[in-house]
Amino acid sequence: MVAVISMDCSPKLAPDTGWGRQRWVLVEMKGVPVQQSGGRRDAYINFEVNEKRFSGNGGCNQVNGNYSIDKNSIRFGEVTSTKMSCDDIEFENTFLSTLNSIDRYEVNGNDLLLKRKRETLLVLRAK
Repeated sequence: MVAVISMDCSPKLAPDTGWGRQRWVLVEMKGVPVQQSGGRRDAYINFEVNEKRFSGNGGCNQVNGNYSIDKNSIRFGEVTSTKMSCDDIEFENTFLSTLNSIDRYEVNGNDLLLKRKRETLLVLRAK
């Protein structure tokens, strides 16, 4: 007697599969809308999905780091930035420290909601 076992071998797509084709602009931080200039100083993140890294701008300095993702959890690590001095450095410092505290995410249309537990701390919009 021969038993044949059929297994579904279709690859599962990673939750961040489509994120690399977008520029994710910060539109809300801790419940407060972020003013957009439409310029290169707007805070944003680009995901490098294959390497699980990100880069972007914190509003003043270039930022980068890595991230890990699974189902609904996400963690950002080794977040670094260049060290230029700007008028709005407090905004950038808040953005980066908040990014370091994120542990969950949710996608809602074109928005990426970055959360700590159930609280949405950052809203990034695909542009």
